[in-house]
Amino acid sequence: MTERMLVAQSSESVAQVIDALDDPSVEVARAAVTRLAELDGSCAVSGLRERLLNSDLSLVADTARTLRGCGDPTVIDLAITGLGQQPYTRRLAAARALAALADRRSADPLRAGLHDPVAGVRVGVLAALAALGPSEATTSECAPLLADPDANVRRAAVSAIVRTSRRPGTHVSGAARDPDRVVRLEVARHLARLSDESARSLLTDPDLRVREAGARGAGIRQVGQLAAMLVEDPSGDVRRAAAQTLGELADERVADVLLAALEDRDALVRASALRAIEKLLTPSRAIRRLRSELGASDARRRAAVVYALARMGAGEAADDVQRLVADEDPDVRLALIHTANVLQAKPEPLIRRLAADADAAVRHSAENWLIRSATRQSHEGRE
Repeated sequence: MTERMLVAQSSESVAQVIDALDDPSVEVARAAVTRLAELDGSCAVSGLRERLLNSDLSLVADTARTLRGCGDPTVIDLAITGLGQQPYTRRLAAARALAALADRRSADPLRAGLHDPVAGVRVGVLAALAALGPSEATTSECAPLLADPDANVRRAAVSAIVRTSRRPGTHVSGAARDPDRVVRLEVARHLARLSDESARSLLTDPDLRVREAGARGAGIRQVGQLAAMLVEDPSGDVRRAAAQTLGELADERVADVLLAALEDRDALVRASALRAIEKLLTPSRAIRRLRSELGASDARRRAAVVYALARMGAGEAADDVQRLVADEDPDVRLALIHTANVLQAKPEPLIRRLAADADAAVRHSAENWLIRSATRQSHEGRE
């Protein structure tokens, strides 16, 4: 295959590259299509035309674009004609070619193709119509397919309507209760454009991937639900998505909720919440806000804030953090040890004090820190 690939990628002979279009390897054939676009394309047009609707489906889009780049004036008509041909693979290839070309002359033939008896063709036609851009006429033609018996067609109909309608929520909100998860998943990606009722349905969907997609697609109207999900959803992936979206919404009122997420049991959620806080408040303001939380009544919050300050490298908080050396909660004191190298310019005095702590776990952690430090200094001295 390597030799065949080299021919397809670098041959100066148009005839050789055209022969490579029929290579059994799809990757070699794709390289040949790309190479023809670089060579004198006019000599390759007839060979590409012959293969447009007959080659591997994964090559159709590249072949169509290469024909257009070569100046072939018939490629659109060739693909439109293919929409009515047998076998169905030619119709599917035609739809894929028209999706790649995105020429509005194909709109009416594509709308007729929405009634194709093969579900895969209907999916391809919907994708091609979506590629043509906004059109309420297209939306009206696509809407009935939201009730198609095939779930993949319904999913493609949602995607097409979102891209062609100015108010897609009026059409696709009902699909939020589709019995198939692939459809609900597609609807959830556009949650901010749905009705409030449909948005609530998707954000409480039994499928965690639907909830995750909904959290990522949510908008300012769903801030309250996102805040609840960040604290209550059983899936770490969903909580992380909620944190990330809240950080993008530029509403500083959610900072308190994000602070609570710093205590999350999932490290990735904690990291996402911290990044969201930084985005909302800017890093310097985020550090000031975190320092103010070091005096929180909840010990879990105090410990979480110490770790968050360390992740931000907030050495300016060193004095505030040191005051927690006598904190009543051992987990907070452990946090001082775990973050000492980052937050303290000279951590050893603090660690030595904690090595005499009343709590055995704190003492043990501090003693280990001192041993590691002494070992490291010994190695550095020998070097």
